[in-house]
Amino acid sequence: MSLIRYSPSVMGLQQQINRMFHEFDSSLFDHLEGLRDGLFTPVADVKEDDDAYTIHLEVPGVSQRDIDLQLHDNVLTIRGRKEQKHQEEEGRYRRVERSYGTFARSLALPRAVDESAVSANLENGVLEVRLPKREEARPRQINVGVMRNSETQAEATNEASSSAVSQPLASSE
Repeated sequence: MSLIRYSPSVMGLQQQINRMFHEFDSSLFDHLEGLRDGLFTPVADVKEDDDAYTIHLEVPGVSQRDIDLQLHDNVLTIRGRKEQKHQEEEGRYRRVERSYGTFARSLALPRAVDESAVSANLENGVLEVRLPKREEARPRQINVGVMRNSETQAEATNEASSSAVSQPLASSE
């Protein structure tokens, strides 16, 4: 074990660091506990099915007029503002956990989106944005034909007898 010599300059540095952390903690909690604009970041769910992408964004307390959607270069940007209602009341708040302020969410979309058919609805604090896929991007069903076994054997026999050199069968697409 080694001993460290006491030096007043080292203790002064320790006190400065402690004071800095105390001031940082105080300013952080004052901001969070205050009634100023907070950080409001709505959460989003993105779902894909065969026909479209659907985005659900939780925006409780945000009115339709305070939401702006823009689609540019396959990036959907949703901006909005959740305003704090000021009321004259007696007493003072001890804790405020609701968030207020502006928000912006940008989501990169695949090129398969039909930009001319995008729709949005706001209901019960949930914004639903529907982004239909272009027709060529939608999955399609391909039917596979079935040949009877006797036809397949007859064709193989005819091909083998007409050709002197054996060639592998080409698969049809």
